Amino acid sequence: MDVTTTIHQRRACRSFDHFRITQDLIVDLSHHAQLAPSRFSNQSWQFVFVYDTKTINELYEALSSGNAWAKDASMIIVVHCKKTDDCVIHDRKYFLFDSGLATAFLILRATELGLVVHPIAGFSPTKTREILNIPEDHEVITLVIVGKHASIIKSVLSEKQSRDEQSRPPRYPLTDFISYNRYGHRNHDG
Repeated sequence: MDVTTTIHQRRACRSFDHFRITQDLIVDLSHHAQLAPSRFSNQSWQFVFVYDTKTINELYEALSSGNAWAKDASMIIVVHCKKTDDCVIHDRKYFLFDSGLATAFLILRATELGLVVHPIAGFSPTKTREILNIPEDHEVITLVIVGKHASIIKSVLSEKQSRDEQSRPPRYPLTDFISYNRYGHRNHDG
């Protein structure tokens, strides 16, 4: 599969079937994340791969109610980083950007392997930090829910989530987020 196909196949689905997590899978995903670009090659990202039954059940306590569907996940990857592990130039916080790049590489590799990976914002960073013993000076950025796509839509999904499960939600037109040469110039010719 090429990168274009992988990008087009990536979807944030919510209906999962369980599968067995292996050390080889974790190393594979980590290796691909490791290859992401980072400012001065600081590689500030850190991941906690949560897959054992006891710990993953504890981590469910950190999820918002709208993310109950994540309880069918085979693994949750906690993305965190520490500001001082990367450069901060004035108000530019590269540790967040670089960790996002590494997470994107990980997500694309997991997609290429036929997995569904869904980063979420609906969780408590404080509870996540407490449950997993992540130091206070680390920022918990996102939880990445990992599973195999189920052949049926799970009943725990809301009506909107069920619709989104069946087809990709519409993407914004390019003209909504690109400019040519200066902000707000939406036409290539000027």
